[in-house]
Amino acid sequence: MKFSILIAIHNRLEITKRGLSVLFEALDRYRSQGQGQCQFEVVVVDDGSTDGSSEWITKNFPRVHLLSGDGNLWWSGATNMAAKYAVEKLNADYLLLWNDDIAPDADYFPEVEKLFSTPSVTGAVIGSRIMSRTTGVTWSVGGYFSKWGGYGMYNDPLSHPSRKGPDNFFDCDWQPGMGTFVPASVIRSHQLYWDDRNFPQYHGDSDYTLRCKKLGYPVRTCLGLVIYNESNNSVKPGKNGWKVLMKSLVSIRSNYNFRMRWLLYRRHGSFPFAFWGLGKTYFLHIGASLKQAYLK
Repeated sequence: MKFSILIAIHNRLEITKRGLSVLFEALDRYRSQGQGQCQFEVVVVDDGSTDGSSEWITKNFPRVHLLSGDGNLWWSGATNMAAKYAVEKLNADYLLLWNDDIAPDADYFPEVEKLFSTPSVTGAVIGSRIMSRTTGVTWSVGGYFSKWGGYGMYNDPLSHPSRKGPDNFFDCDWQPGMGTFVPASVIRSHQLYWDDRNFPQYHGDSDYTLRCKKLGYPVRTCLGLVIYNESNNSVKPGKNGWKVLMKSLVSIRSNYNFRMRWLLYRRHGSFPFAFWGLGKTYFLHIGASLKQAYLK
């Protein structure tokens, strides 16, 4: 079984150093334990970094398949470049979406081998349980998207027992862009890539896995696969009043970019009910931003 680990980076060398070091330590530990039925290749797309990221990777991790962008790929475009390379050049069976700011649990890759040796995961999109590295609290066990307007993350499988399946699986609607396994057959059979035009950064991951589900690929989280996350690059509104609030509604770096959320709801929601959820989201977002800015 061949896995390609896909990582997009841009101008955060110190984070990239830590992330790749931790990842390769885990992979080397997996190989040294006598396991090795799974083959892992790491594909990094450096999207126009000017901080020496590519040079450092070339020097310190020559095993990395290093690709270059022009600085305009963003996450979805970089993921497309890496996925195309993994499928066409590396003949991958699965793509593993990864970030340079996450770390796998000590038993992560042995658990991957155990999991993918069972037929129950064949043809499924499989996500990992994502936990905060600082607090130890579960951040995500996959996401939900209701045609009636709900959109967000599950963070406690015990709160949704109806979605808890056999063999430590949790059924969900979509997966984030870290710790997620995508069958390469999705690309080979359907030419389904990430929508880098409409969702260059945020919501590209949820849109993609929602489309996978519509094609009949089950979307599940394996609760035994644990990774740790520590950062958030989204624009955080409210601290400087209206200016930052407005930026949060239009910036590509913002999870609250209105155009992208509108397109996501229009593509996957049920008109007109889904837009009730969209309106509620922005009512709460704007209210909380103004409260933070002016009611200190």
